[in-house]
Amino acid sequence: MALLISIFFGFVPMFLYGLFVYWLDRYEKEPKALLGGAFVWGVVIAGGGAFIINTVLGIGVYVLTESEAATSFATASIIAPIVEETLKGLAVAVVFFMFRKEFDSVLDGIIYGSMVGLGFSAIENTLYIYRNGYLEGGWEGLFILTIIRVVLVGWMHAFFTAFIGIGFALARLSKNMVVKFIAPILGLAIAIGVHAFHNTFVSVVGSGG
Repeated sequence: MALLISIFFGFVPMFLYGLFVYWLDRYEKEPKALLGGAFVWGVVIAGGGAFIINTVLGIGVYVLTESEAATSFATASIIAPIVEETLKGLAVAVVFFMFRKEFDSVLDGIIYGSMVGLGFSAIENTLYIYRNGYLEGGWEGLFILTIIRVVLVGWMHAFFTAFIGIGFALARLSKNMVVKFIAPILGLAIAIGVHAFHNTFVSVVGSGG
């Protein structure tokens, strides 16, 4: 029962947030299949891939340092932001290169980046709510983590990855070859930087993301 409730609170709010993102694009709606694909990518490719890579690299850090504190810091503040934003950003890149005509404004970039981020949040929130919430604190812990992950920071991954979308959008709109090359890289760098700042700050006061 607790796992099902965790899945519900992990996914349903992100679906609703996704509907809000879809509503924002009122004048030139993006294809629902692409938006759905971006969301699923966030869940399966970015979420699943990040879990595996973060775990493997975290083990590597522990083997090298033999320090749980160093491993926790490196995983949350360095490894996770780089791995997660790169995997999420790949979805934006796929839309940019394969469905170029659908990617023609900054708003489009924000929307696709946000949808990937919401998908990622759905699976990550499910894990946090169940593992860190219910298993460590029972039902009270589950509902506290739900409030934190869904209400207080529910938009964080959408916010991070939106910077990648903006970078690709600027590359799409610019005629300057330097901007076309630099903008997506800068967008990714900003996403990683903001994500790293968030995780570092949260690791000092509580639980990371």
